[in-house]
Amino acid sequence: MKKVFCMVKTDCKHFPLDRPCGFHKEKGIQCTGCSFYTPLFSPAKKVRSLLMVKLDAMGDVLRTTFLLPGLKKKYPGSSITWVVAPESRSLLEHNPFIDRVWVFDKNVFSKIMGESFDEVINLDLSPVSLSLATMAPARVRTGFWLNSRRAVQCSNKYASRWLDMSAFDDKKKDNTQTYQHWMSKIVELPRADYEIHVPLLKDSVARAARFAKQHHLKGKTVVGINPGAGGRWTLKKWTDAGYLSLIERLAGRNMKVVLLGGPQEEALIAKLLKRSGRKAVSTGTNNTILDFFAFVDLCDLVITGDTMALHAALGLGKKAVAVFGPTSVHEIEMYGRGTKVVSPAACACCYRSSCTVKPTCMDMITKEAVWSAVEELLPRK
Repeated sequence: MKKVFCMVKTDCKHFPLDRPCGFHKEKGIQCTGCSFYTPLFSPAKKVRSLLMVKLDAMGDVLRTTFLLPGLKKKYPGSSITWVVAPESRSLLEHNPFIDRVWVFDKNVFSKIMGESFDEVINLDLSPVSLSLATMAPARVRTGFWLNSRRAVQCSNKYASRWLDMSAFDDKKKDNTQTYQHWMSKIVELPRADYEIHVPLLKDSVARAARFAKQHHLKGKTVVGINPGAGGRWTLKKWTDAGYLSLIERLAGRNMKVVLLGGPQEEALIAKLLKRSGRKAVSTGTNNTILDFFAFVDLCDLVITGDTMALHAALGLGKKAVAVFGPTSVHEIEMYGRGTKVVSPAACACCYRSSCTVKPTCMDMITKEAVWSAVEELLPRK
């Protein structure tokens, strides 16, 4: 059969296949001689096409971005495609290490099956993530996938140990290594200390700057308090009385206290504002996630539970005090920027979504314990 010459470079990462690329639309450039041409795949062994599967939760997606600089260093010139849940898309779209972000929707299966990858990296054990990693056309699979009998396959001994910790509470509780340690070992990176990438967009930064001007934050020590814990892990939330005590003490030290949260924290933040006599200000609870990051960036210190706000603060280089009860304190990498306050409860790190024990593990964390950690990180008088 005679080979048909096609002038369209369909393997370019800038070409969306079903419409002209941005460079053609903006500058009229055609593929022949285009200086922006960047092939997604290459027969050269040193260039690899990677498919990353990490759908949710948002905090996990955000902290997993620490792997990207290491992957790019390990595979120079590689192309990384990341499949993610719709609500986490904005966490990745502006990441310079990611070439394509694919939202998990009805079209993602045809996208995956329409290409071939050198390696698929799946760090999730959810049935959906395992299925995506199993079906993806790839020469190498890293992390977790399924065999024909629905048995989870692990790429190395570190993946196997992570599977054990996910399956057995006692092994989870005995773990003393960070999430970054385990994930870097699973993908076989020599280092685990790469930074979390938190996107800061110009419009969001400008919005946060207007907030800072309105509330006279310039020249002040700004302490952010993220008092909620989202909808899934409500037991990670510390007490209202504890956060009220912090607001009172910080305000008494002439600190500016800002309350951070999303729609699920609207009632809680309103209550804290009212009961504290407006000694704190709210950044609002209906911000986009990118606006939320810009507000976190205003802070010198962030106080929170084991939440996405913690990963965002650490990724932005902020000091942090993190309060732990039902989740693993050891899995969180603080990057040398903060302090962990851990519940003394014997049943801590239970990973339960409901609890009948009274007082709860978070109730057992005292105001003084948290204040002591906060005071250590505040500027000296």
